[in-house]
Amino acid sequence: MSLAHGAEPTRLCALYPHLKDSYWLSVNAGMVEQARARGIELKAFEAGGYEHQATQIEQFQRCRDWGADAVLLGSVTYELPNLIRDALVSVPTLAVVNEVEPDTVASTIGVDWYQMGEAVAEYVNTHFADDTHALLMFGPKGQGGNQFLSQGLLEHLTPGKLMVDATLNGANSVAEQRQLLNEYLAAHPAPQLIIAGAIPAEVAVNELRARGLETRVISTYLSHGVYRGLLRGKVEMANSDRMRLQGRMAVDAALDLLAGKALPERLDPGIEVLVPPKALGRFEDSLSDPDFRAVYDVTVVPNR
Repeated sequence: MSLAHGAEPTRLCALYPHLKDSYWLSVNAGMVEQARARGIELKAFEAGGYEHQATQIEQFQRCRDWGADAVLLGSVTYELPNLIRDALVSVPTLAVVNEVEPDTVASTIGVDWYQMGEAVAEYVNTHFADDTHALLMFGPKGQGGNQFLSQGLLEHLTPGKLMVDATLNGANSVAEQRQLLNEYLAAHPAPQLIIAGAIPAEVAVNELRARGLETRVISTYLSHGVYRGLLRGKVEMANSDRMRLQGRMAVDAALDLLAGKALPERLDPGIEVLVPPKALGRFEDSLSDPDFRAVYDVTVVPNR
C-alpha cells in the first residue's frame, strides 16, 4: 500500500505483557504482517511479565511521545491504572486478548476467556471419570485471562467430576513452572490430570515423560510446543483462540476506528477446540511461522 505524496503513515503502538511464549509472539506476527499489508507504522513494546505494571505504564507514555494514533493494549491488569485510564480520552485504545474493565477502551479484540474455560470443562465432562485427581497450573494468579478461564472451567464442570488437589500459580517462565511442578511431584502423588496454560503444559509433558508418569495433560491455550504435543498425542486437548488472526484484526480495527467507523464491544475470532489427531484448520490464523522472531518496529517511507 503506497502513501499519497507527502502523507504521513498512520502510527499504531502495541503493548504486550511479555513475549516469553509463542502465544504473544503469534499475536505480534499477526500485527506485523497486517501493518505491512496496510502500509502503516507499528511500534511494539513488551512489559516483561504480568508483574510489571509500572513498565507498561511507562511504555504507554512512550507510545504517546512517539505520536501513536492508536494503542493496541495487551494489558497486564484487568483494572487499568489511573495513568493509562486518564490517557484514553486523548489516545484511542483497543484491548487485545486481555479483557479490561468496562467503559474504558474502544473495543476488545479477542475471545471471552470464560468460554475458553467452558470449552475445557465440556471436554473433561465427557472424557474423564468422576473423582479424577487434577492439578491446575494457569500461570500468574488472576492475571491475563486466567481469572475468567478458571471461573468458566469450574462453573461448567459436572459436580464431582474433578478432585482438584492443588492450584499452582507462578510467572509464565519455563524455569518457574518447572520448579513449581517438580516441587509438587516431590511431595505429592502424581495427579491423573494436569490442566495448564501453554508454558506449564509444555513443562508438564517433558517432566512427566522424564518420570515415566501417565498423567494426562490438557492445555487451556495454544503454543507451538503445545501443538507439537497435540500432534504427538502427548497433549490431549487444547484451545486455540486464533491469536495470530487477533493481531491482524487489531490492526484493522484500529484503522477502522481512526476512520470514524463504529466498533462492536468485542471482535471475536472464535475458539477452535483441538483434539488429536485433528490439526489446525488454518495454521496461519493461530501460530506464527516457525522461524518468526519478534518484530518491534515496522516503518514506512513516505513518498516525497
